[in-house]
Amino acid sequence: MVVNEVVDERTLRETYLTAFEIAVKKAQPWTVMNSYNRINGVYASENEWLQEKVLRKEWGFEGLIVTDWGASVDRIPGLKAGTDLEMPCSGDLNTNRIIAAVKDGTLDEKILDERVDTVVDLIVKSKPALEKAHTYDVDAHHAIAQKIAEGSMQLLKNDDGILPLKDGQKVAVIGEMAKAPRFQGAGSSVINPTKLSNAFDELQKLGVDISYAQGYYKSAPSKKDKTPRKTSAELIAEAKEAASKADVAVVFVGLTEEFEGEGYDREGIEIPAEHNELVAAVAEANPNTVVVIAGGSVILMPWLKNVKGLLNSGLGGQAGGIAVANILTGKVNPSGKTSETYPRAFEDNPTYGNFPGGPVTSEHRESVYIGYRYYDAADIDVEFPFGFGLSYTTFEYSDIKLSKDKMKDTDTVTVSFKIKNTGSVDGAEIAEVYVADKESTIFRPKKELRGFKKVFLKAGEEKEVSVELSKRAFAFYNVELGDWMVETGEFDILVGSSSRDIKLTASMTVESTVTASIPDYRKTAPNYYNNVANITRDDFAAVYGELPNPEIDKNKKIDLYCCLNDARHTKWGGKLCRLIEKIMSGMGSDANGDGKMLAAMATQIPVRNFISMSMGAFSPKQAEGLLKMLNDDESSFVGFNTIFWRLGGTLARLPKLLKSI
Repeated sequence: MVVNEVVDERTLRETYLTAFEIAVKKAQPWTVMNSYNRINGVYASENEWLQEKVLRKEWGFEGLIVTDWGASVDRIPGLKAGTDLEMPCSGDLNTNRIIAAVKDGTLDEKILDERVDTVVDLIVKSKPALEKAHTYDVDAHHAIAQKIAEGSMQLLKNDDGILPLKDGQKVAVIGEMAKAPRFQGAGSSVINPTKLSNAFDELQKLGVDISYAQGYYKSAPSKKDKTPRKTSAELIAEAKEAASKADVAVVFVGLTEEFEGEGYDREGIEIPAEHNELVAAVAEANPNTVVVIAGGSVILMPWLKNVKGLLNSGLGGQAGGIAVANILTGKVNPSGKTSETYPRAFEDNPTYGNFPGGPVTSEHRESVYIGYRYYDAADIDVEFPFGFGLSYTTFEYSDIKLSKDKMKDTDTVTVSFKIKNTGSVDGAEIAEVYVADKESTIFRPKKELRGFKKVFLKAGEEKEVSVELSKRAFAFYNVELGDWMVETGEFDILVGSSSRDIKLTASMTVESTVTASIPDYRKTAPNYYNNVANITRDDFAAVYGELPNPEIDKNKKIDLYCCLNDARHTKWGGKLCRLIEKIMSGMGSDANGDGKMLAAMATQIPVRNFISMSMGAFSPKQAEGLLKMLNDDESSFVGFNTIFWRLGGTLARLPKLLKSI
């Protein structure tokens, strides 16, 4: 089985579904993809509530629902639940099952017609585009990528105005990712860029006087690579020497493909140890050290107090290298803000101990207290708050006004305020508007981001900014009502440059036009109100209802719906998992780190998917043999023989399978 995400509906609606809701309602995308996991016990590809009720009926989605690669569990329930297309194709295997299900009445032909119509509609819509020969301006598209990268990177530290780099400074560029950037995700997100810039080359083009030291190896050596490698100590020694001879040292580190990729969860928030050792050593050799971090999620930075500058490049895309160079040199003024909170310790995060969960469930006990909502409610100091980012200039906020100080929930209010660039450099500021319910029956975060706007200002320029707030800005999702609801009362409107730097405040009253009972958990789940750092399983159960067993039932037989990982406790299950992980971790591309993804996928997809994803090359009889091996030591030999004697047929079908893939 794939992990079961146990999450209450209110949290689903307020935290996880909202972004998808906005995208569907505003853009009406042609396709939506479902995931591998179960949501409250039901596989995403078979989740009728999520796909039919919420996505199609409530949000008005008109497009096609497709499975992630191998996320189809049982095609017949999937069709009934709204899944139109499976990926990859299972060939005749599921086609024959669908035909049989229609004939015996277990699948209504009308449902099949709906799914077929949706697929045909997508083909018809796509056909005109596919019939045309398309060209595009590679340079223009690269320029767009550059603009996006420059506008999203965050300057997180800039002590003594170490950045931007000054003319005539000697700069030591240290770290392999300066030349071989981590610019995109791994696995299926990997694309072949039309161009790829790196910071080292771009700094050279800008005329910066630079030297270079590799510092570390970005990836492990491939089996074909016979070139002797330097030790970590030798690489760090070279880096220290280069840093000591420079005015400024710029170190490129972060999350490599091995530490962060598709198909597996991070077990911590550290970067590679050699990266941390490198930064510490360089900072010791040169007090004027700047660090450029790369990666798709938060990290710990044990060396932070010892460096003067910090730029988060994220996964900067194909033009990320030139964006970094332009920001470091001041050609571009940084204006990005953090989209996550950076904690000071891994143990501080709200999901610690519950995520990634397993072996059966991942309980979202934190409920609505995720990200900055948790850190604020728990009053925990953080390294960098949500919405934080520095600039090479300064901004002043003033004159907050509300278009009204009282309204009904059917109305809207406009929040206006002024921002002035008080520095000597042109720049952009992202103003953030938060809403806080002063007193509520149901537990709520201290404040929540409800709007933001990026404002470009020349040095000395002042502009008025306006953000409109509607019902949803003040509402919570009332599960008992089955809809969004505002509780009549007073709300604070907070304007700031980050979640922890509120500049302006105003208050207003919102009157609800809905009469409904509001859930009150103050007696049954008190920690959600006054002790969010210590939410218990009992608190969560009071909100969620009866919780499923988080442990594997070792008395239950391994079946087609189980994955190999579910059988890891058995004699052959453990051996097979270790063998697959050993073999597959060495497959794929070292640069993309997808071997680890392949290993995780092979051990974490249901056994029945071995049949469907191989288009029957791995036959139902072989799956039956595999289950015999996993379930009963006494019949293991029979199971092994069942698999072995059908290997010839499997190999014969393999070319056709590979061609289809």
